[in-house]
Amino acid sequence: MKRFMITMTCVIICTMCFSLSAFAAKEIKIIVKNTQLRPDSAPVIIQGRVMVPLRAVSEALGASVEWNKQTKTAAISKWSQKAWLTVGKKTALVTYGLFEPEEVPLDTSVKSLSNRVYVPLRFIAEQFGYNVNYANNTVSIQSPLNEAQRAKLYSGDLSVSRQIAIDTAYNGRNYRHTPLKTLHPYLDYSTAFLFPEGEALRFFVIEGDETITLFEYEDDFLVATWQAHFEEIGLDVFQQLIGDRLKDRTGPTPKIGKPFLYYLENPFGGSNRKESGHIDTDGSYTLIGYNNQSGGGPIEEFGTVSLVLPNEVRKESLEIPHN
Repeated sequence: MKRFMITMTCVIICTMCFSLSAFAAKEIKIIVKNTQLRPDSAPVIIQGRVMVPLRAVSEALGASVEWNKQTKTAAISKWSQKAWLTVGKKTALVTYGLFEPEEVPLDTSVKSLSNRVYVPLRFIAEQFGYNVNYANNTVSIQSPLNEAQRAKLYSGDLSVSRQIAIDTAYNGRNYRHTPLKTLHPYLDYSTAFLFPEGEALRFFVIEGDETITLFEYEDDFLVATWQAHFEEIGLDVFQQLIGDRLKDRTGPTPKIGKPFLYYLENPFGGSNRKESGHIDTDGSYTLIGYNNQSGGGPIEEFGTVSLVLPNEVRKESLEIPHN
């Protein structure tokens, strides 16, 4: 009898703990970019880690999800990034653009609960560059930019906004299509930026006088929406762009119909050349300024290198997203 009472007590305690855990899970809210998400399955906490329903959160972030029933593997795709997560595994396989897939450790293994796949919150959000937080029973997934950064990017001084865009193009780019390779056959590692007059939120990048990419801001992220190779390396890239002398396009060549600010950075050995100028709609180029630096000091310069054309006024043609 005493053993029976102990057993029943344990059952009751376990049931109460399960109920409290389930109740707590139902109370966890998911906020995605300041909008509450209402999935059919609530987040749960397992081993101190917040787990979220994979499909609901991924699709709220603009990603697509494919499920392989045989292997119990979910494939998440956004832009040219892809991740594979398998139920029971504590690693994910991820790939970015042209890079080979690599294994990434997870806080805890992927779970299957109530016919829903659950993954660690931080992985699914940070995989695509979002800021995540969990506090006061609320999962918060927000833009990678804070309000001060957004103000500078979307409505600040053109020079400041363009510098943010340039820095992001070097370190935080995403691709809508599989990226084109830039082979640098002539060891040309120059990078040129072409900003439409009055704009900072979309621009061309020319790498090595070989590959041209159109970048555009989408939902606070910089995305390569179009690419091509120039037909002939070493010839005037402006005239090739205006004349549509391009190959390997990922779509029709975008027609901007505006003059451009041209800004070049060309590192070579221990030196670096910076240059800016004005490109007219017919492809003609006017130099505004340049400087060649070696060892941190200018050794040759002309005019003023600037990220803004003379008398240029900001006038964006893209819709500014609301956070």
